[in-house]
Amino acid sequence: MAKIYETWGAVGIILFILPLMLARHSFKLYMDTRQMYLDTVQALVTAIEAKDLYTKGHSERVAEFAVETARELDWPEHKIETLRYMALLHDIGKIAIPDVILNKSTRLSPQEYNRIKDHAVVGAEIIKQVKNLGDAYLMVRHYHERMDGSGYPDGLKGEEIPMGARIIAVADCFDAMTSNRVYRAGRSPREAIQELQKCGGAELDSQVVQAFVQAWEKRLAPKWEKQILTEIETGAARGEIAAAQAEE
Repeated sequence: MAKIYETWGAVGIILFILPLMLARHSFKLYMDTRQMYLDTVQALVTAIEAKDLYTKGHSERVAEFAVETARELDWPEHKIETLRYMALLHDIGKIAIPDVILNKSTRLSPQEYNRIKDHAVVGAEIIKQVKNLGDAYLMVRHYHERMDGSGYPDGLKGEEIPMGARIIAVADCFDAMTSNRVYRAGRSPREAIQELQKCGGAELDSQVVQAFVQAWEKRLAPKWEKQILTEIETGAARGEIAAAQAEE
């Protein structure tokens, strides 16, 4: 700094400090904008889970499972951050589904099931309005596609399905299988992993399934396995009580 002053005087000091000040201001603006976006995402997730009584915590778990899977696949952090947002918002389209269908405790009619399937397209259209996310909305549109083309909404298959959507699909399937529902108790993590491996290649991307299993064994199981098993046991107990009450 002294050398700059000796050589260039006060003008040199100003020219040296000004870019640093601008960079600091730009960084603060970026962080403030990012935090505002994260707060908005969290508010939307809360709104989704307030509608769907059976999926509390589902979006956060799917996001964490997807992120750890992407790390096993050596995704760069900036792509992982976008994946995290899309995984958090993958069910946002359920906002447009009537509560009476979303929370129905009996089997859905074909018409009701088709209405449920609309949530992927609706969610993608909502996210598409956020211009700085580019084509990330396609992860939400296509996470119900299957490798053999049997999924929805567009019947994509194989490499036609965005990799982010394939990652979210595996994370979503695992959480759905290990979560309690009103009509069944959840499966254990080990049983769910075995089912994912059976579906690898035909319905799910086998490379993504393998990456998820590695992430589960290294980092996810120590945090989640005991909690999942406890919730399954609690749900099973509640189901037995409800069944006994129904018989009385």
